[in-house]
Amino acid sequence: MRPRFRQRWTPQQRDDVPDKCDTSYDAISIIRREIFIFKGRYLWRIGEQGIYEGYPAEITRLFNLPLDIDYVDAVYERLDKKIVFFIGREYYVFNANILEAGYPKPLTYLGLPASLEKIDGAMVWGYNNRTYFFSGSKYWRFDESINYIELDYPRDINMFAGIGSNIDAVFQWKDHKTYFFKGKGFWEFDDLRMKVAHEKQKLSGPVWMGCPPEVETNDVETNLPRKSRIMTTSSASATASILAIVAMSFFNSL
Repeated sequence: MRPRFRQRWTPQQRDDVPDKCDTSYDAISIIRREIFIFKGRYLWRIGEQGIYEGYPAEITRLFNLPLDIDYVDAVYERLDKKIVFFIGREYYVFNANILEAGYPKPLTYLGLPASLEKIDGAMVWGYNNRTYFFSGSKYWRFDESINYIELDYPRDINMFAGIGSNIDAVFQWKDHKTYFFKGKGFWEFDDLRMKVAHEKQKLSGPVWMGCPPEVETNDVETNLPRKSRIMTTSSASATASILAIVAMSFFNSL
């Protein structure tokens, strides 16, 4: 009797794998102190040494979302370390990579309007440890203690000057700086002055994916003296101190 050989199974190659150096992002979040970037049905996981081997991987390989899910709108890690995914008009809550019982639930369960089709971005803002949701030209502040939107929201996204409407993603990195993403670029946000740190976007690929650098002319990257930069060290320090004091009360009102 001839021996029967088992063929080694290999996964079917898909043609929808995004090019890490030439793509926008659907969502980006810090999860367990690592960066997770989501695009379509895929995600990249980025640690201290860069992108982990084997990525991008399908989202459903790491999180037990429905297999027909082919995108996410926003993702953030709560202060209790649970992970929230927004997909269309619903949201999912994970404990590590295990979906909590009773999910998904509708966005209205959080106090968001029934007319809202999706969340563009979500983050816990380090300056006040409050949770913020962004969609279109509006943003909401969310009270995690009661699991509901706070009073007097939504508000106009123009409060975050320079980012415009319909962002793709937002998160606060380990450097405690906030970053807004749209298209293939991003802005660093100046949390004290409540405006973008540079009007022109930087390309996402070279900064977050380790792609070959492109020639860029962002104002923040030039060493040329500008009127806005010509100040003495003492006056700059004094200005920063004043801004910090004013910001503490301002952030709590946002």
